[in-house]
Amino acid sequence: MTSVCYTRWKVPKVRATLLNSCGVPVTGCSTVVSDGIISVGMTNEYEARQEFFVKNGDGVFCVKETNPPVLKWINLELTFCNVDPELINIMSAEPLVANDATSPVNTGFSTQEGSAANSNFAFEAWTRITGSGVPCTGGQEYGYTLFPWVIEGTVGDVTLENNVANFTLSARTRSNSPWGLGPYFVDYLDNPAGSTTNTPLLTPILSTQHKRMFLTRKPPPTAACGCITLSSLTPSGPL
Repeated sequence: MTSVCYTRWKVPKVRATLLNSCGVPVTGCSTVVSDGIISVGMTNEYEARQEFFVKNGDGVFCVKETNPPVLKWINLELTFCNVDPELINIMSAEPLVANDATSPVNTGFSTQEGSAANSNFAFEAWTRITGSGVPCTGGQEYGYTLFPWVIEGTVGDVTLENNVANFTLSARTRSNSPWGLGPYFVDYLDNPAGSTTNTPLLTPILSTQHKRMFLTRKPPPTAACGCITLSSLTPSGPL
């Protein structure tokens, strides 16, 4: 089996999807696509290596073994350049604040004790591609990254000054995600070559998997302020 080598750069779009406390996507107005992303920081958190080195009475090691490091979760640091109240609500569970219009519009959020305990969301990011090892066939390619279950989202420090007030959200992944193949089409089939037949993930997310990344020819969804309706957990539309 051959591989495709490439370099990812820039991050034009991200998508957050509200999950319930069991990690299952919630139908309704529960997904936000944003082009206000600045950066997606990822840091693996490991349980340290455990060492079992024992010397005998002559000072010679008679046991030389280790338990390898174990991935506990991935820490995420997400930085945005604009405030989308519904995106913040999905990622941090901070309650929304609406205006008093005939059809109320969400204009902000409240910072509230205990919100992080209720934060459950999936997060996807699309990157641009350069330096691919093979010619582009069947359309422009993107890098796709999925974190199927993210918890404990907290909004970071914000400084209001004579400058842009960016905001940062910190969170971590967790295991045992029931994401499966997911509720979205995220790629085109490659058999036959150049096909534009939509497909979700080709293989389901396993209980021990915290992140998945791959090349996709399917463009990212259109960004919009506010939430978009997720009508079904079975992929059936353009999202």
